[in-house]
Amino acid sequence: MRKRRFWICLLALGISSVSVQLVMIREVMSSFGGNELVIGIVLGIWLLFTGLGSALGVPLAKKGKPERTLFLGHLLIAILPFAQIAVIRALPLLWIRGEMLGLTSAVGGSTLMLIPYCLVGGAMIPLAGSLLQEKDTTSKVYMLDTLGDIGGGLLFSLVLVYWLSHWDSFIVLGFLNLFAASFMVSYRVLPILGLLGFVMLAARPFDVSALSWRFPGQEIILNKNTPFAQLTISKTGKQLNVLQDAIPLFSTGDLDMETIVHLPLCQVREGASVLLIAGGVFGTLEEISRHDPKRIDYVELDPAILNLDKLIYQSLTRSFIHVHVGDGRLFVKKTPMTYDVIIVDLPDPENAQLNRFYTQEFFDEAKSILTRDGVLSFTLIGSENYLEEKGLALNRSVYSALKRIFKHVLVFPGMTHYYLASDGLLDPNIAGVLAEREIRTKRLVDYELPSMADPFRIDMLRGLLSEEEVPSNRDLSPLAFGHLIDLWLKKSGGRKTILHAIVIAMLGLAVLACRRDRLRFTIATSGYAGMAFELSLLLLFQVIYGYVYLRICLFITLYMIGSALGAFVSGRLHRTASWQMLACDASLVFFAAMAAVAATVGAQLKGHIPLFLMQYGVIPGLLFLAAFAGGCQFSAVSRMSRGIGAEITGRLYVSDLAGAACGTILTGLVFLPKIGILGVLISVAALKGLSLGLNALVISKQT
Repeated sequence: MRKRRFWICLLALGISSVSVQLVMIREVMSSFGGNELVIGIVLGIWLLFTGLGSALGVPLAKKGKPERTLFLGHLLIAILPFAQIAVIRALPLLWIRGEMLGLTSAVGGSTLMLIPYCLVGGAMIPLAGSLLQEKDTTSKVYMLDTLGDIGGGLLFSLVLVYWLSHWDSFIVLGFLNLFAASFMVSYRVLPILGLLGFVMLAARPFDVSALSWRFPGQEIILNKNTPFAQLTISKTGKQLNVLQDAIPLFSTGDLDMETIVHLPLCQVREGASVLLIAGGVFGTLEEISRHDPKRIDYVELDPAILNLDKLIYQSLTRSFIHVHVGDGRLFVKKTPMTYDVIIVDLPDPENAQLNRFYTQEFFDEAKSILTRDGVLSFTLIGSENYLEEKGLALNRSVYSALKRIFKHVLVFPGMTHYYLASDGLLDPNIAGVLAEREIRTKRLVDYELPSMADPFRIDMLRGLLSEEEVPSNRDLSPLAFGHLIDLWLKKSGGRKTILHAIVIAMLGLAVLACRRDRLRFTIATSGYAGMAFELSLLLLFQVIYGYVYLRICLFITLYMIGSALGAFVSGRLHRTASWQMLACDASLVFFAAMAAVAATVGAQLKGHIPLFLMQYGVIPGLLFLAAFAGGCQFSAVSRMSRGIGAEITGRLYVSDLAGAACGTILTGLVFLPKIGILGVLISVAALKGLSLGLNALVISKQT
């Protein structure tokens, strides 16, 4: 009976934890914006307090009769997510309407929201382990918990994200935990569980009320979870607003599309072939159509955005517009077409996904499908008169990349900087072309253009952008993304001291988790390596193929399968645990070197066969092998550790999660934006090399 409870408890806990984690990441992004800094904060806090919860679970496991405590744990795991989602949606009510929520708000709100769930979930891991009194309890806990994580990842990415709201997803997970709780104690508690289930269902209308807190003073017309983001349409008076993960995409009355379209299209003849990446349904297609284009290829990542066309301009019915659902950069890599104009109508590089459209590699790919004098166009954050330090650094890194690819670069100044790049000559004065084509604008010609096209202002901005030689924004070194994070911190009032405090707290936990123990240090460094590998290779995949959400989720699931399989195989190898530990350290150093080679080669790949091999062979293969080595080493070290099963489980989980928390925070928040993928992989090789040397030295002395 205890063995059955052990299985049910850990499977339900793993499925719930991963699904709740993914939902809460999306909810936090919808409140604070969708960048990797926010994701890193949520994951770091999650891992940190789950590790602390594992430590707290050890003394509870020693008291005996863990079933009662696990029963209460499952009840809390079922109920707490509803409180979490209410708290994160209510946070905007605490600040001035329209205020940019910064790092302090993100850290404070996320910590307050996540601590209870993480502590309870972490404590349940050693408690579940105490249900077994077997020699390899820790390995079994690790494998079963990982299997639950795999189930949760697949459940969320293949079912919940498509068919259910976040609130309804929590109802499903809540019933799963009520089912698990019913196995922990006698059937006399079934009426209590039935009552809690009824309360969950009865509270379902509260979902809409809580959602309105995020947009005070606005009427919610639509809120839809897509595989890529949370899409919201709100209404203020007669104005419609479209937001994707708290990033504004469009508001009725917005005329920015005039400038976005007419500046590049006035550089080429009428009847041009145009490639538009994103933004088309928000008026950009309407403006392009006024130039009588021969063909428009419009690429949009999220099909849900295309459906908005019926509510706004109804542009997609035109015969010369060809819609492609997918990643814009991958389309550029694969298309056999050539274009007179490429317009990138995307937000600033606010995350690593968007940064890919502002790198030297992308500019080179775009040039390869442009006609001889074709034009590439995009926008970046600017300033009417004074471009402050971080914004200037952002523009310089992109300008430097652009100048390395195109002969001529023209940047129009203003609150937004409009970039044009071509090997042909570029003319800033487009008023005559618009008049010749009988195109009248509501704002551009009479209001914006005289200031933007002022030769003195253009020359002054060109001088600012080129007065210092700076490194280019690259795929493997996303400098523009890093500068934009710094700018977000400055504008939102977020202090870097908070970020430094988070890093110090994570490192402090890792040091305490090791406690001068060689084995714990080994597990902590493998936890760091695992997260660093996962984030680096997923970013590499994203750089090459874009935000192919389901495939990324499947790769993460593949990583967890590798971990579970490694732990399973470890107990069946005819090698000592010490040998396995050294072999896994050496393997992780080797895999880091191989990943660095793959990153260097992969960023330059073109052609269907090389892209296919990298997508389905190299990247998933490296993820799987790194995970296999980590899982195998965890199992081997658990057999080398002293103590009872619950103590070993608690100690190793604390070390593993502390290392993983450091890997998440340092990699996602510091290393990737500043030193890129190669720098992260070098840190993995150095850290695991240190672990290998230390373990080899101690083992050689013992023998």
